[in-house]
Amino acid sequence: MSNPTLDLLASLGVCDPADVEVFYPRVRDRDDIAVMRCRKSGVMFLSRSDYVTSSWYTSRTGLSDWTTGTRQEGIRACYDDDSRHARQFGSLIRNKRWLDVGTGVGGILDLLSSSASRTCAVEPQEGARLALQACGYEVHAAIAELGDSRFDIVTMFHVLEHLPDPVESLRQVAARLDEGGRIVIEVPHARDFLIWTGSDAFRKFTFWSEHLILHTRSSLEAVCRAAGLGAVEVSGYQRYPVANHLHWLSTGLPGGHTEWSFLVDDDLDRAYAATLARVDRTDTLIAVAGRRSLRP
Repeated sequence: MSNPTLDLLASLGVCDPADVEVFYPRVRDRDDIAVMRCRKSGVMFLSRSDYVTSSWYTSRTGLSDWTTGTRQEGIRACYDDDSRHARQFGSLIRNKRWLDVGTGVGGILDLLSSSASRTCAVEPQEGARLALQACGYEVHAAIAELGDSRFDIVTMFHVLEHLPDPVESLRQVAARLDEGGRIVIEVPHARDFLIWTGSDAFRKFTFWSEHLILHTRSSLEAVCRAAGLGAVEVSGYQRYPVANHLHWLSTGLPGGHTEWSFLVDDDLDRAYAATLARVDRTDTLIAVAGRRSLRP
């Protein structure tokens, strides 16, 4: 069986098929999918992705990806990341035409829509989309439904790794950027410290059939450039603090920042995050890019 993800990475010069090996034998929700790694670049991807068809997300109803209850419960579950995104990127969105792709239950819309000159979102899953539309938000099922709309800022928080053709999907999004506009893309990092420590418990937990690619800095930049984006800047970001890592390494379980909250300290966590960024072992990558100029 051919692997479109490997074919794409090879076409971008990110990965040589001769350097690919099985890194982990399965993902947490399926035993017929292995996690592959390019020894040279470090990028990781799944051994197959043929099950992610055009209806993979659109056929889902309800809010099961975020909560077993109401939208408000889903918002509470996502609040830490949503509030962090609002702090990090709120200044880019203020007074701008903003598109959030893969908005989920839309907690970020609640936090920032009032500061934008226009707020629009894309969410393929019907349950979340209908809930957001009922709240008065402009939410579409696909990029193609946006018509001729153009935006000053587009955000994609933990979306790109779910897409079977990330270059084409990102190209469609990039085409919606107005001149001078920017896009912010956040994805999981293949060089995550906990993956590379050899923690089997963490690998069992984190590898998932819906994360088709775990990017490195170079692979994320290559995808952005292939999609027609320019001025690409990729940086590492650490979402989880020291307490979380120590808890994983000690107990093999998540939630250390809650269970061992006595170890959560702003100065300590900032220093730890800076160290992980310096050695390229953060859990997250963030790319900021602009639409490449069509002028010579």
